[in-house]
Amino acid sequence: MQHRDSIYQLGLLLLIAVAGGFGAWQAYSVSSLLEQNRQDANLRKLAQVQAFRAQDLLGDAEQVLEAYTAFFQASEHVTDIEYRQFSSTLLPQRIDVYAVHWAPKVGAAQRPAHEADLQARGLAADGIFELDNASLSSQPAQARPTYFPITYSEPLNLNRRAIGLDVTWRFIGESGPIQRALAGQRYTTPPFPIVQDGDGPWAVAIFQPVFEAGGEPFTLERLRGFLVLLLRPEILLTERLNPILEQPYQMRLVDISEPQAVQIYPRQATVWPSGQEYRFDLELGGHNWEFEIAFEEQPHLGVMPALLAGLVVALTLVIVLAVGRSFRQSTALRLANTELSRLAHIDPLTGLANRRRIEEMAEQIFALEARQKSFSAVCVVDLDNFKQVNDRFGHQCGDNLLIELAEVLRCGLRSADVAARIGGDEFVLLMPQLHSVDDVTGVLVRLLEAISDATWGQDQVDQVSASIGVALSGPECRDFSVLQQRADRAMYAAKRAGKNRYMIWSDTL
Repeated sequence: MQHRDSIYQLGLLLLIAVAGGFGAWQAYSVSSLLEQNRQDANLRKLAQVQAFRAQDLLGDAEQVLEAYTAFFQASEHVTDIEYRQFSSTLLPQRIDVYAVHWAPKVGAAQRPAHEADLQARGLAADGIFELDNASLSSQPAQARPTYFPITYSEPLNLNRRAIGLDVTWRFIGESGPIQRALAGQRYTTPPFPIVQDGDGPWAVAIFQPVFEAGGEPFTLERLRGFLVLLLRPEILLTERLNPILEQPYQMRLVDISEPQAVQIYPRQATVWPSGQEYRFDLELGGHNWEFEIAFEEQPHLGVMPALLAGLVVALTLVIVLAVGRSFRQSTALRLANTELSRLAHIDPLTGLANRRRIEEMAEQIFALEARQKSFSAVCVVDLDNFKQVNDRFGHQCGDNLLIELAEVLRCGLRSADVAARIGGDEFVLLMPQLHSVDDVTGVLVRLLEAISDATWGQDQVDQVSASIGVALSGPECRDFSVLQQRADRAMYAAKRAGKNRYMIWSDTL
């Protein structure tokens, strides 16, 4: 009997041990799966935010080109001094933009005079030239009816060697910049090494055709020239994109627009991480890129301590701790995701909305306008002489100035208005539910007065003013990007009119 009881007890202990071990294994497996899913969701969110930021920076580069286009469309002739002054307000913060060239159309009969003009400025000693694509060596441009030599380039100290280069000849073809221009389109090149820095990161060029005033047709006779923006994607990814601090990772950028994909970054072979990998589509000037982020492999979860098979309480405690741990981690992940979502819509310096946020709000507001019989105002606010403040007092003072301006905008706008910082010292205001122009002008007058009367930089800066461009929505236009472009042109008109004022866009600007 005692022997039989011993066998029964041993069997019961074995049964509890097996059940406890099975339960512990089940709990561990479920907890591990949840942990891996949470880690994957967290890493995906981090990678997605990086992709959004990269696309925003690419969009900023196209905005730079649009600003130059508006500058040239506003004047039939732009001097090298005007070009340099305009560039000094746009390019200092854009280290990924290696250059912005102006390449006017030069006929064969005009070539000698154009070359003499360049040489009189101490540039292009060998005249108009072209490149051998294989060796990047220069040679005098062959005789042809039309040339597009680089005549202005900023920053000039980095691009002096490029002055005189017939910039379209390198990309001649059935779908080259001239053919795209005659179709009224931009042309974006595949990645290529540049003559100014052949050993440096590759660049991508965006050709923006500039035509004589008057609209279509887009003909070679009406083509004034090309604005060419040289963008270095590697610099954008490595120096302008804020790094992910939570987990080691690597990035890769591939141009997939052509049949043969071209890896833009990194140019050298690297050991690709073995952890989670995510791919996102980016777009620049009609070219499609694939942006990849791969994280280093996550450390494996440790093996849970062995559970006492015969103690049900211990087994229950382990399960409760595992579930509690899962809930705590789930809450932490949800909070982190909420914070990431918030950061994706907020400008980190000023706390105002960013470009993505104001575009989303504009879409919602414009959808309501037709039913409410109201209109909205899109205003571009730009500080006058902000570069001089940065140069004189330093970038920290400039950042403090932007923060103080954001506070002035918060206090001076109506509760329904939206203020956003879209880059540098440029702010965009969205003022909905307007019924008369006086509703806009009254607010703008108060804002200009508040900016002029405010104490800036703890009395370091004597006086600050702003120029404001305004574009009004209506049945003919409720496109935020078009209204922003109009407001941007009106803002430059305000600057030309003497600064410290607002200007409302009209067809005459």
